[in-house]
Amino acid sequence: MATCVYPNFRALSRPMEFKGLKGPYILVAGAALIADLLLFVILYCCGVAPWLCILIAFGWGIGAVLTGTRLSQRFGAHGWMKHLAAKSLPEIIRAGGRRVYLNLLTK
Repeated sequence: MATCVYPNFRALSRPMEFKGLKGPYILVAGAALIADLLLFVILYCCGVAPWLCILIAFGWGIGAVLTGTRLSQRFGAHGWMKHLAAKSLPEIIRAGGRRVYLNLLTK
């Protein structure tokens, strides 16, 4: 009887990472670069000088990737979604600490 050896995928539960961009920020940076390409095409078709189109598109692309990298470093893989969800929570529902829940247990 032969022994089966199964591979061990250690990074299976870790979020996807590419050049410092983690998780959803890869998609954000990709969408920004596609929008950057479309901006370049629209500007070029409208008759703007080609060197100005390149300058604007290059600036927009660098800014988008740097913004995605900064958000990725600040919030991590899922922190941005949690931050946006916490901001959209109404003020009346928010609890300032755990004292509210501890008082529930004593009554």
